[in-house]
Amino acid sequence: MHRIRCLAAAFLLLLLPTALLAYEVPKEIIIKRPEKNQPMAAWVKPVTFPHGKHAVLNSCDSCHHEESDRTLGQFLPCTQCHNKPTVTETSSFYMAWHNDSTHSCLGCHRKMREAGKMPPLSCTRGCHKKTEAQ
Repeated sequence: MHRIRCLAAAFLLLLLPTALLAYEVPKEIIIKRPEKNQPMAAWVKPVTFPHGKHAVLNSCDSCHHEESDRTLGQFLPCTQCHNKPTVTETSSFYMAWHNDSTHSCLGCHRKMREAGKMPPLSCTRGCHKKTEAQ
Protein backbone atom coordinates (compact mmCIF):
# COMPACT_ATOMS: atom_id res chain seq x y z
CA MET A 1 0.00 0.00 0.00
CA HIS A 2 2.85 2.36 0.89
CA ARG A 3 4.50 1.65 -2.46
CA ILE A 4 1.29 2.52 -4.34
CA ARG A 5 1.05 5.82 -2.48
CA CYS A 6 4.67 6.65 -3.30
CA LEU A 7 4.14 5.84 -6.97
CA ALA A 8 0.97 7.94 -7.05
CA ALA A 9 2.78 10.87 -5.41
CA ALA A 10 5.67 10.59 -7.89
CA PHE A 11 3.22 10.48 -10.79
CA LEU A 12 1.46 13.61 -9.53
CA LEU A 13 4.79 15.41 -9.13
CA LEU A 14 5.61 14.58 -12.73
CA LEU A 15 2.27 15.99 -13.87
CA LEU A 16 2.56 19.21 -11.87
CA PRO A 17 5.00 21.00 -14.23
CA THR A 18 2.80 20.07 -17.19
CA ALA A 19 -0.27 21.45 -15.45
CA LEU A 20 1.53 24.67 -14.61
CA LEU A 21 2.72 25.05 -18.19
CA ALA A 22 -0.90 24.93 -19.34
CA TYR A 23 -1.29 28.42 -17.92
CA GLU A 24 0.98 31.40 -17.92
CA VAL A 25 2.10 31.38 -14.31
CA PRO A 26 4.17 34.47 -13.54
CA LYS A 27 7.18 33.96 -11.32
CA GLU A 28 6.54 37.21 -9.45
CA ILE A 29 3.67 39.64 -9.22
CA ILE A 30 3.98 43.21 -7.98
CA ILE A 31 0.92 43.96 -5.85
CA LYS A 32 0.24 47.69 -5.86
CA ARG A 33 -2.30 49.58 -3.83
CA PRO A 34 -5.00 51.05 -6.10
CA GLU A 35 -4.51 54.79 -6.53
CA LYS A 36 -7.90 55.57 -4.95
CA ASN A 37 -6.86 53.82 -1.73
CA GLN A 38 -5.00 55.83 0.85
CA PRO A 39 -1.79 54.21 2.11
CA MET A 40 -2.08 52.61 5.54
CA ALA A 41 1.37 53.90 6.47
CA ALA A 42 4.15 55.76 4.68
CA TRP A 43 6.42 52.68 4.72
CA VAL A 44 3.87 50.42 2.96
CA LYS A 45 5.14 50.04 -0.60
CA PRO A 46 4.17 47.66 -3.43
CA VAL A 47 4.70 44.01 -2.51
CA THR A 48 6.75 41.63 -4.65
CA PHE A 49 4.77 38.42 -4.36
CA PRO A 50 6.60 35.15 -5.25
CA HIS A 51 3.67 33.79 -7.27
CA GLY A 52 5.60 30.95 -8.89
CA LYS A 53 6.67 29.53 -5.52
CA HIS A 54 3.12 29.71 -4.18
CA ALA A 55 1.71 28.18 -7.39
CA VAL A 56 3.92 25.11 -6.95
CA LEU A 57 3.03 24.68 -3.27
CA ASN A 58 -0.71 25.39 -3.45
CA SER A 59 -3.65 24.73 -5.73
CA CYS A 60 -4.78 27.77 -7.74
CA ASP A 61 -8.10 28.00 -5.91
CA SER A 62 -6.25 28.40 -2.62
CA CYS A 63 -5.97 32.09 -3.51
CA HIS A 64 -8.08 32.44 -6.66
CA HIS A 65 -11.17 31.44 -4.70
CA GLU A 66 -13.61 32.59 -7.39
CA GLU A 67 -12.02 30.31 -9.98
CA SER A 68 -14.48 28.02 -11.72
CA ASP A 69 -14.62 25.75 -14.75
CA ARG A 70 -15.79 28.76 -16.77
CA THR A 71 -12.76 30.86 -15.84
CA LEU A 72 -10.11 28.14 -15.57
CA GLY A 73 -6.75 29.62 -16.52
CA GLN A 74 -8.15 33.16 -16.93
CA PHE A 75 -7.20 34.47 -13.53
CA LEU A 76 -8.40 37.95 -12.85
CA PRO A 77 -6.35 40.35 -10.78
CA CYS A 78 -7.47 40.45 -7.17
CA THR A 79 -8.45 44.09 -7.65
CA GLN A 80 -11.17 42.97 -10.07
CA CYS A 81 -13.30 42.11 -7.02
CA HIS A 82 -11.29 43.42 -4.07
CA ASN A 83 -11.44 47.10 -4.95
CA LYS A 84 -13.17 48.96 -2.13
CA PRO A 85 -11.01 51.74 -0.64
CA THR A 86 -11.93 51.01 3.00
CA VAL A 87 -10.03 48.62 5.23
CA THR A 88 -13.02 46.94 6.88
CA GLU A 89 -15.19 45.73 3.99
CA THR A 90 -14.69 42.12 2.92
CA SER A 91 -14.28 43.22 -0.70
CA SER A 92 -11.67 45.87 0.11
CA PHE A 93 -8.20 45.67 -1.36
CA TYR A 94 -6.72 45.63 2.15
CA MET A 95 -8.90 42.75 3.36
CA ALA A 96 -7.99 40.61 0.34
CA TRP A 97 -4.57 40.17 1.97
CA HIS A 98 -5.22 40.81 5.67
CA ASN A 99 -8.02 38.61 7.01
CA ASP A 100 -8.39 35.24 8.72
CA SER A 101 -9.61 33.39 5.62
CA THR A 102 -7.13 30.89 4.22
CA HIS A 103 -7.69 32.61 0.85
CA SER A 104 -5.78 35.63 2.15
CA CYS A 105 -2.02 35.84 2.66
CA LEU A 106 -2.28 36.62 6.35
CA GLY A 107 -4.90 33.93 7.05
CA CYS A 108 -2.99 31.21 5.24
CA HIS A 109 0.33 32.12 6.85
CA ARG A 110 -1.27 32.24 10.32
CA LYS A 111 -2.71 28.76 9.76
CA MET A 112 0.69 27.44 8.67
CA ARG A 113 2.42 29.01 11.69
CA GLU A 114 -0.16 27.49 14.05
CA ALA A 115 0.57 24.10 12.49
CA GLY A 116 4.31 24.67 13.05
CA LYS A 117 5.03 24.70 9.32
CA MET A 118 6.74 28.09 9.14
CA PRO A 119 8.44 30.62 11.38
CA PRO A 120 6.59 33.72 12.50
CA LEU A 121 6.83 36.73 10.21
CA SER A 122 6.12 40.33 10.95
CA CYS A 123 4.78 42.80 8.41
CA THR A 124 8.24 44.18 7.68
CA ARG A 125 10.03 40.81 7.62
CA GLY A 126 7.43 39.30 5.33
CA CYS A 127 5.56 41.18 2.65
CA HIS A 128 6.38 44.80 3.47
CA LYS A 129 10.15 44.64 3.75
CA LYS A 130 11.62 47.97 4.76
CA THR A 131 14.57 49.29 2.82
CA GLU A 132 17.70 50.68 4.46
CA ALA A 133 16.45 54.25 3.80
CA GLN A 134 13.20 53.65 5.71
